[in-house]
This record gives sequence, C-alpha cells and structure tokens, in this order.
Amino acid sequence: MLLAVLSILLSFVLVVIGVMAFGISGGDLPLLALAIPMLWLIPQGGVATWILLAGISLFGLTLGTQPLSLSIAVWTLFPLLMVIFSRRKSIHLIIFIISVVVAMEAGIMALQYEGKLAGSAYSTLLQICSVVLVWIAARSWKPVNRNAWWPLVLVIPLWIGGLQHAALVALSITGLIVCLQSVGRSKYSDWLPMMSWLLPVIGFSTLIVSPKFEVPTSIMVSWLMILLIGWVTDFMMQVDDEPID
Repeated sequence: MLLAVLSILLSFVLVVIGVMAFGISGGDLPLLALAIPMLWLIPQGGVATWILLAGISLFGLTLGTQPLSLSIAVWTLFPLLMVIFSRRKSIHLIIFIISVVVAMEAGIMALQYEGKLAGSAYSTLLQICSVVLVWIAARSWKPVNRNAWWPLVLVIPLWIGGLQHAALVALSITGLIVCLQSVGRSKYSDWLPMMSWLLPVIGFSTLIVSPKFEVPTSIMVSWLMILLIGWVTDFMMQVDDEPID
C-alpha cells in the first residue's frame, strides 16, 4: 500500500511541476519535450501506445496557438469521458452532461472566433480530439513491463541548451506515466478513476493559485461548470447504481 500511496502523491507533485514548467515556457515547447516520454513507451509497441502518441502529438502541435489556461483546462474532459462511457448506464444524465460540455466548449470557441479570447477555435477542437485519443489509449492500456530508458538521455541537450522548462515537462510526463502504471499494477488500481479527476483539477488549480499566471474569466467559468457537472453526474450515477435494501 505504501508504494501505491507514494506513487499517487508523487503524481500530484509531478503535475504541479509540469504545469509550472509548461507555464514558464509560455506554451512554446519543443516537440522533443513531448517526444521523450513517447519514445520511452514505443519499444513496447501496441495499438494503445500509438494512439497515445497520436493524441500527445496532436496536442503538442496546438500549444503555440492556445492560451496556457485553455490547454490545461481541456484535460478536464478526460474524466468526463469516463463518466459518459461508464458501465453505469443513465441515458438522461449522459445527454445532460454532453449538452453542458458542448455548450461550454462551443462558447469558448465562439469567443475565439470573434477575437474576444486568445487562441484559435480550430486549435481548441484539435485539443478536444487529442484528449479523446488519449482517453481511448488509456481505456485499452496495458502496463508496460520493460521501458527503454535511453530516451531520457535526450533531456540533457534540452537542459544544456537552456530549455530547462522543457526538460522538466518531459521528465514530469514520464514520471507521471510511471506512477500511474505503478498504481495500475497494484491491488489499488481502483484508485485510478479518482486520480483521473484529481490530476486535471490539480493542474488547473496550479494556474489559478499562482500569481505568475492569468486565467481568463470565460475559461475559468467553463472549466468550473464542466467540472461540477461531471462530479454531480458521476455522483448521481453511483447513487442510482447502489442496491436498494
């Protein structure tokens, strides 16, 4: 149990470090920073790995055109996908949550299209697609037993080249994957759904509480609405799923 708890706590710390480093970069990350954790996984092969690679690559291509807060906030959709496609079927609740999410995301893209919010509506759509791809990969993921550690050597040229923030992002993502796999292989793998909620919340909250970053009100409201609706829907599904004595 100790190893699982340490892995969970470390994953929280890595998310904070990764978001802070990402924030310092201003969203301008070299693709190598995202390629390092992917190269670390690829030797194991598997369809899920390649889907994950596609999702992360697509996300990376949009970073330079999107507000930092929006790029972090979009990951709140990950646990919502788990709720929508969970085994606890409730068509009315699912329609409700999809309606709210579509309305919030459409509102953000409309503001971008009108020039009232930085970024591109097209990039927002691509980021949503990237989160969906990562969720698909996670849903069919099998823990990797042997990883090729040589890609981590590529962190050195990033650090020497003055891109310490990019190196920290690469190490944070790789470490996060290690922690999640450690929990997934343990008997406490049922904690992973809880972590899927907490990790995006911790990431976005890091931006909110840090005085170094500014979060537009429209993005904060959209994120908060999507998060609350997701939590409420998940709770209601769990209540409906409980046996009646």
